Amino acid sequence: MKKLFLIVFFFMFISCSPQDNNNVIVTINNISNYYFKKEKLIAITSAKNDSISFKYKDTLLLKIEKYKVSKLVSEANLVYDPNNKISDDYTFSEDYYDYYEKFYTRIPYKNKYKLLDRDFVYIDTVLEEIHDWKKYCNKKKQKKIFEFKLDQNVRMLNAKFSPFIYGTILKNLKLYVENNYLIEIEAILSEEPDGENIYYKKHYEYDKTGRLISSKTINISSGEIEDEEKIEYRKW
Repeated sequence: MKKLFLIVFFFMFISCSPQDNNNVIVTINNISNYYFKKEKLIAITSAKNDSISFKYKDTLLLKIEKYKVSKLVSEANLVYDPNNKISDDYTFSEDYYDYYEKFYTRIPYKNKYKLLDRDFVYIDTVLEEIHDWKKYCNKKKQKKIFEFKLDQNVRMLNAKFSPFIYGTILKNLKLYVENNYLIEIEAILSEEPDGENIYYKKHYEYDKTGRLISSKTINISSGEIEDEEKIEYRKW
């Protein structure tokens, strides 16, 4: 985490206006609704009226419950060790581990509602895979570009999430920052087993209060948009 903290120091701590006490629904692509209560995610609902609820003790996530049409269908009770980490002998059923991973991030930045957690965790994992990472970093302060030109393949086997649809080996990573906001990620990856290079750009846009309102992932080689998210905020 220290490596990532040093590299993305300029854009991790986004200046935001103070939060009010109102609860907020974050809607992504008119499909999924994320219900936040004072910045704590308490439920996710889908267009099919299926839902997932999250229960806490202080800051620890203790239980995940799944519902179909308001009927409880399964649940997971999370067990922590004395250091507040999931015990090594704990077994996640179904895909509950994926939900837990969405909460577990080593990056304490202040972006509202933490919608960028997954991308930052990906970057953090990249830096953990790079030995002597400082020699790869080309930091241009005037343009706020952080570039890693890798002379070795970095396998992303430990990343739980990638901002990019394809590519198992990372060859180059570039971060663009403007006014302390991450505006774009640019990456070159290769896909096993054929080794074909894939060129990606991912753009981010924010509203006046600093909240993420859209992202777009473009395959530079084909010019196609491979993923796009529109985000809406409203009170509940």
